[in-house]
Amino acid sequence: MSDVVEVIRTLISRSLLTLTLSGTFGQPAAERPAFEVASVKPNRSGDRGTSMGPSAGGLTATNATLKFLITFAYGVRDHQISAGPSWLNTERYDIVAKGPIDHPTVAQNRQMLQTLLADRFQLRLLRQTKELPEYALVVGKNGPKLHEPEGAGNGMRIGRGRITTQAISMEHFAENLGKLLGRTVIDKTGLQGNFAFTLEWTPDPSQPMGALGPSPAPADDSGPSIFTALQEQLGLKLEPQKGPVEMLVIEHVEKPSEN
Repeated sequence: MSDVVEVIRTLISRSLLTLTLSGTFGQPAAERPAFEVASVKPNRSGDRGTSMGPSAGGLTATNATLKFLITFAYGVRDHQISAGPSWLNTERYDIVAKGPIDHPTVAQNRQMLQTLLADRFQLRLLRQTKELPEYALVVGKNGPKLHEPEGAGNGMRIGRGRITTQAISMEHFAENLGKLLGRTVIDKTGLQGNFAFTLEWTPDPSQPMGALGPSPAPADDSGPSIFTALQEQLGLKLEPQKGPVEMLVIEHVEKPSEN
């Protein structure tokens, strides 16, 4: 009988050792990049606009939905998130978070936000890859109609049926087109450097408009679609194709306690 007890004790000891080693070589929750202080409060203002940006040692988000926060934290677009409760895109929150680094990079803020979402919203995700429709941004047959930027300004402004850029790469432009169209857009123009241009089109109310919300019916529906405007004004073209798209499936999420 004593021999059986000793064998059981040995097996338990080895199991505990295995669990300890798994925690050491993995990355326990306590060791993941995290904000030191974070405030998460519901925003019941009724406003539609959302703002988010870096702040001293962290980031600040105002009137942001959880879906918006997930897209930033994981670097994905709305259509890459599936499942989850209905309030994912309706409940809004204000977040003020500060971490251990004075000037965190975007990547570091994303990692710390991932930890915050897991801790405060109990968010658990499953990654999948699906073959989905997407667009390839290519140069039209007559060549691009783009200009090199003038001055030191950079960035892009997006409004209803209008995009104005001071200095933007085609990769960044394709990423933002994907947000407007609700579909992944891959830059295949081969154009290097930054460009300045204005793109104007008549918004299609049936198309998703990302963080801008649904587009109202245009007063004049005789203008060009965004597809036609790209060809006529910029000498670029969107070609439909299919490709592997990473999807984030929400397995579990809860509303955070107010603080």
